[in-house]
Amino acid sequence: MSDVIPIRMPKWGLSMQEGTIVNWWKEEGAVIAEGDELVDIETSKITNVFEAPQGGTLRRIVAQQGETLPVGALIGVVAGSDVSDADLDVFVKDFQANFKPGEDDGESTGGLAVSNVDAGGRTIRVGRMGEGDGTPVVVLHGFSGDMNNWLFNIDALAAKASVIAIDLPGHGGSSKDVGDGSLATLAKAVSDTLAALGVGKIHLAGHSLGAAVAARFAADDPARVASLTLIAPALFPGTKASEEFLTGVVEAQRARDLKPYVEMLFADPSLVTKDMLEDMVKYKRLDGVEEALSILRDRLVSAADAASLVVDLKKIPAATVIASKADQIVGAPDAGALPLGFKVVWIDGAGHMPHLEKAGDVNALLVDALG
Repeated sequence: MSDVIPIRMPKWGLSMQEGTIVNWWKEEGAVIAEGDELVDIETSKITNVFEAPQGGTLRRIVAQQGETLPVGALIGVVAGSDVSDADLDVFVKDFQANFKPGEDDGESTGGLAVSNVDAGGRTIRVGRMGEGDGTPVVVLHGFSGDMNNWLFNIDALAAKASVIAIDLPGHGGSSKDVGDGSLATLAKAVSDTLAALGVGKIHLAGHSLGAAVAARFAADDPARVASLTLIAPALFPGTKASEEFLTGVVEAQRARDLKPYVEMLFADPSLVTKDMLEDMVKYKRLDGVEEALSILRDRLVSAADAASLVVDLKKIPAATVIASKADQIVGAPDAGALPLGFKVVWIDGAGHMPHLEKAGDVNALLVDALG
């Protein structure tokens, strides 16, 4: 008899405890392949599509549309045609009888091990996940974000390599000292963090401001970067940082004031949730955050680092740029103005956050860069 494979409520990010089934994309009896879009799941943060972790026949849909279940709970069953309905009934009954929420979360980004590192006089928060002695992949978030912005990407990367997610200065759990806010300062903070961790050569990925920092890092030390993936990069040829968005985020003090600016991040503004906004408000109330974001905002709006970065991009032998033509925050990069080794991949149906809105497409590109 073939294996019976449980499909379980995933855990995306450190704080996810439950999810709500929004829509099944496959019907019972459908033959599915690993990576197929299986079901839309809503969390307190965002709605995302859950891809099939394994191929086979979807024999049972256990969790129905609108049902809310804890992380790790059974939502479906994959099995071969030689497994009887009676055996499936027994499997589902036994799973649900023995499942204990919070004790067995299955595949989980919650496995991210978070610690603080003393890096060049700054405290930098770092999250690590994945095994292996090979080249690790380092991910850098964007303006006003943190390592949790990679919640839909960490698992895919960690299946192939060890992952290091860094909260940039001024963000998340890291020191709020951003110095002059320049790309050079932020790139040095990344370098100091990796030195403190004893990490040498890396795969490097960044989003928005983090992509610009990643490019600066790679241009300064190209031999250290095995691959470079840049998502919606700021300060690239053809782009311009939205002063409306940046100032709105800096000055908004309440969730309702913040909402219209956060909605600019997405092609589908309905993805913005109350919890997402409340988390940003809590972060902005931390000591030093408003000053740090103001410095970074001014630096981005003035494009003070753009000219030197664009000149130095030619020092980078190759990079993958992931972008959307519907990006309201930095706009679309000018592919023709980039060095020959840069490949631009356009993502449809996404705004400034393709790694959240089209995680499956972006994950395939991120993993492909690892070789």
